[in-house]
Amino acid sequence: MKKFRAHYKPGRDLSVDEAMIRFKGCFFLKQYMPGKPTKWGTKAWGIADSSNGYLLKCDIYLGKKDRKDSDLLLGEQVVLDMCEGFTGMWHHVYFDNFFTSARLMKILFEKQTYACGTTRATRKDWPKEFSKPKTLKLKRGDFESCNMRT
Repeated sequence: MKKFRAHYKPGRDLSVDEAMIRFKGCFFLKQYMPGKPTKWGTKAWGIADSSNGYLLKCDIYLGKKDRKDSDLLLGEQVVLDMCEGFTGMWHHVYFDNFFTSARLMKILFEKQTYACGTTRATRKDWPKEFSKPKTLKLKRGDFESCNMRT
């Protein structure tokens, strides 16, 4: 994986996501995810160049013991691990609602990295003004923002 990054300079936009590597046999890292097209297999995290899908870094999920910082949510830890080596260059990192949190956005901005992700209104430490999305009365294409720098 080190050679993947050594021989390729990614563009501005990067994407972090999870993938399931299909496997039905007996293996201690096997996961079951009923909502995925591939329900049984080994879970992997990856970061790729959004313009062409070039995989820059990939890690296999080893279970709960794999977490380095117990203060961070699993999704936050994964994004920070995947972005290691790409921060400080104002890349734009995109991810889905499994990873998104207000704290992660703030940490990435402090590391000179822009972030964009879909959200869950029930996420831990989510800003109160966004916890009830129906009260915002947003139409398709509309958005709201808040200042998280303080």
